[in-house]
Amino acid sequence: MKKSAKKVVTVLVSITCVFALVIVLVFATKGNTPGTIDSNNSTKINVSGQVYNADYLFENKTPYVGNNSKVLHIIDNLQFGNYRGEVSLQTEKIPYGATVNYDFQNLVEGDYQKAKIENEERLKLALKRNAAMMFCLIENLDNLTYICHTNNGPAEYKLTRAEVQKDYNEDLKEYSKDKNKFGDFAIKLNNDNLIIHSMKKYSPTMSSVIGLKIMSTYEGKADNIRYTATDGKLISDSSSENKGKTLTVEENTPIYWSPLAGDDTSLKADKIIVKIEALNQGIKIAEQTLRINKDGLIYTIEENANAVADVK
Repeated sequence: MKKSAKKVVTVLVSITCVFALVIVLVFATKGNTPGTIDSNNSTKINVSGQVYNADYLFENKTPYVGNNSKVLHIIDNLQFGNYRGEVSLQTEKIPYGATVNYDFQNLVEGDYQKAKIENEERLKLALKRNAAMMFCLIENLDNLTYICHTNNGPAEYKLTRAEVQKDYNEDLKEYSKDKNKFGDFAIKLNNDNLIIHSMKKYSPTMSSVIGLKIMSTYEGKADNIRYTATDGKLISDSSSENKGKTLTVEENTPIYWSPLAGDDTSLKADKIIVKIEALNQGIKIAEQTLRINKDGLIYTIEENANAVADVK
């Protein structure tokens, strides 16, 4: 082969190697593969009960929003993953972002998420929890846009890292520094999905009801709810067999708390705590507490984001 031909071959080989190296480097950096992600590329994991599966989510932690595969796997294992549509990633320049579309036009009957999707306030809260998970697991993600397509048209919700960060004591990135810490963070968010519905006030002088009516729902897959009271008694119905300090019933089944326990502690406690646990196949997957304060013969619950006085 002539020297000139050898030089041409050498140059072409060098250019090819450099080009290949550039491709590898581009896909290894934060701006890799921007654009739209097809909705069928991810494997959906059906976790037994829990809204957030800490083990699986932690495996998909990534420094870069441009990591299509991991970002998509994270989204599909948050709330509403089964309704997820097109996802687009904004990776060209800071601030980096993601836009997630959800198709809520044909909700599945019997889906435990249905009531949440149809209630805008609960939907926004759920999306904010999803955002907390994404900001925790995707290090350089700055902005999130959720577009929810309903029968009434699309609704858009925008969240920034700074906005979601206000709800947490530590930097969201810190919660995913190690698996144990992330596990605790996931448990907290799972607990947030246990909602207690209760009467605001109760008095033993009320003849129309046998106690403070309580009903709990878990926005995941729970088959039973277990209640444990520090004082008084829990009643599922008028039967004497369904009373005690601990009571387990099916989800969405109302129970009653009464200070009249039939012993010498009746009516004495000024502060009562009812622990509520969501169970799936006998395993606890979430926990909340309902605090009840006594003033004379009036018992009043302490309301918060997870304890709502909306039962008559």
